[in-house]
Amino acid sequence: MIRPIKSGKEAVVFCCRAHPSLDRDLVAAKVYRPLETRSFKRDGVYQQGRSRGARPDARMLRALGNKTQHGRTHKFSAWISHELSTLQTLHAAGADVPDPIERVGPVILMEYLGDIENPAPVLVGVQLNREEAARIYERILWNVDLFLAHHRVHADLSPYNMLFWNGAVTIIDFPQAVDPRYNDDALELLVRDLANTNAFFADKEIDVVDPRKHALDLWRRHVDPQR
Repeated sequence: MIRPIKSGKEAVVFCCRAHPSLDRDLVAAKVYRPLETRSFKRDGVYQQGRSRGARPDARMLRALGNKTQHGRTHKFSAWISHELSTLQTLHAAGADVPDPIERVGPVILMEYLGDIENPAPVLVGVQLNREEAARIYERILWNVDLFLAHHRVHADLSPYNMLFWNGAVTIIDFPQAVDPRYNDDALELLVRDLANTNAFFADKEIDVVDPRKHALDLWRRHVDPQR
């Protein structure tokens, strides 16, 4: 472990030296905060329909429904597993997300963006010229489309959850991602993702999509053509 590079409510991300077997110099270790320091009070909107998508067994469903320590432990583990499986699905599909390597307990090991001295900055802190902004914005929209084609809405998309390195954007932080087939709030979360993205690009002198119209176009293409 070299140094922490990002600290949030849910987890701390560390830059670490990679084992030689990984064929890379550095990796990122996302360490979820201890169960006792986390709150699940407001995660209902994201958890909605998740059990249908994951198809857990009956014992797991009972545990997730309980408010006991055992139930909270399963819920905590399921939250981490969901981020890993989402990263695996989207990375395999060619999305601009970190390459997930492994999970051990509360830690997800994944691709590191940056160099040993400088982690990739979040997009919100990057100055882009008009041409760069237009290119990056189109790439983000392409990713949002690809996510939906693979049954995912990020649900917390913003320039704070995007890294910029070597001229490319990488989208991070997927524990709250939802499956639009089973989550009644997914369309509104998609609209919010687009609106939050637009807010960053609004002053870059580029054309941005109408969040609701674009979300509906994507929804009709990938989820429900009758919407």
